[in-house]
Amino acid sequence: AVAIASGACLSTKVDFLWPRIEQLPDTLVFEGVEVTGYQIFEDPKVQKAIAFASTAHIGQFRRTGDPYVTHCIHTGKILAALVPSTGERAINTVVAGILHDVIDDTAENLKSVAEQFGDDVASLVSGVSKLSYINQLLRRHRQKNTGGSTLTSEEANNLRAMLLGMVDDPRVVLIKLADRLHNMRTIYALPIPKAEAVAQETLAVWCSLASRLGVWALKAELEDLCFAVLQPQVFMKIRSELTSMWNSTSKDKSMRRSSIRSDLLASTKEVHATSTHDLLSSNDQEQSNMEDLLRAVLPFDLFLDRRRRSDFLNNLQSNSEASIRKPKIVDDAAIALTSLAACEEELQQELLITTSYIPGMEVRLSSRLKSLYSIYCKMKRKRVGIRQVYDARALRVIVGDKNGALHGPAVRSCYSILDIVHRLWTPIDGEFDDYIINPKGSGYQSLHTAVQASDSSPLEVQIRTQVDKVSSYFVE
Repeated sequence: AVAIASGACLSTKVDFLWPRIEQLPDTLVFEGVEVTGYQIFEDPKVQKAIAFASTAHIGQFRRTGDPYVTHCIHTGKILAALVPSTGERAINTVVAGILHDVIDDTAENLKSVAEQFGDDVASLVSGVSKLSYINQLLRRHRQKNTGGSTLTSEEANNLRAMLLGMVDDPRVVLIKLADRLHNMRTIYALPIPKAEAVAQETLAVWCSLASRLGVWALKAELEDLCFAVLQPQVFMKIRSELTSMWNSTSKDKSMRRSSIRSDLLASTKEVHATSTHDLLSSNDQEQSNMEDLLRAVLPFDLFLDRRRRSDFLNNLQSNSEASIRKPKIVDDAAIALTSLAACEEELQQELLITTSYIPGMEVRLSSRLKSLYSIYCKMKRKRVGIRQVYDARALRVIVGDKNGALHGPAVRSCYSILDIVHRLWTPIDGEFDDYIINPKGSGYQSLHTAVQASDSSPLEVQIRTQVDKVSSYFVE
């Protein structure tokens, strides 16, 4: 039986068709934040950090009204999705994420952190504190000297260089990115002008740093959170058009296939001419609408673990059945995720049936949705409509054994799987690239093809060998 892996769950063909009953993880909640399925939160040192942060931040609240410690735990949870579930460096990274604000915002000091959690954690917390201080200092300097908070391209480049120059350990930047991501998820609680300033800085500086670290999934979520704040009308239009394209149950789908390029460009001009602050009638309404838009940005970890994705969709369905209010744009995001899951499931079933068995060989599937911001940029850059952005959703198939001993058979399997993909779905003319025979300058090797999936909408499929480590998520 060919080995098929989805997310982190490895199973054989027989196991998949007649699945064994797996024990679901116990529900794990700290201070109201659910971290079920994140094994690293079972570690005593991580739990000790939560207790330490809870005591240190007692009586402190976020602008959302939540206890401040919930932000610390959410930061740790984001990191838990990015690092291995075991190992001292991974544990210390999550611990430092939970403690990242204790020396700046509480009575605790670096000495107490080192005594309780060790020098590695203390060094990480100190590094994050320095990054935060420099960022705040430069932000105040900008406001004082220019009267505004918008970063020029030169200022953004200088800030990125300065921040990177201060860091000896890339985990410091990773922790700061996790901190910024949770802040962006809850930025609706800030006044609109300040939210726009933070979003602009995040897009110009922190998304670029995420790219430097290769955390593409986190970068994609950050981009869309910023996009929702800075260009809400365009964000909504692109999300709506993708829903129309991917919603296979819609009866009037054929009427929606015309390009939205002209509408999008008109909307873009309107957004540039009118600030977010002027689009809606009142500040309360603006913040309410912003919160809905931010909820429509899918958390990056849904694309790293199939079980989390399934739980997320089941939860949305349960809320619908219970008549819990949910904005249409949140439903639209769920439709996008559902369409991607359906494509992944369809290909997996086909591979299970048709792929030949090679001892030791694994076939691993993963998937992603391109950020709405990246789609918008690609449409502008290539001057195309949304249906010509063929990689708006994509599947990745990785073939091979863990040590690379079967590289030759794995390469042959890549081409066999390409044939399977082209039999399953209709190839789009002119959209096949063979980077195995013709590698990119970076050394990247893969097969790229675009097809019309079963819902008659474009889908990109990337097929590569196990030994390719160039991209940790997807090549943009």
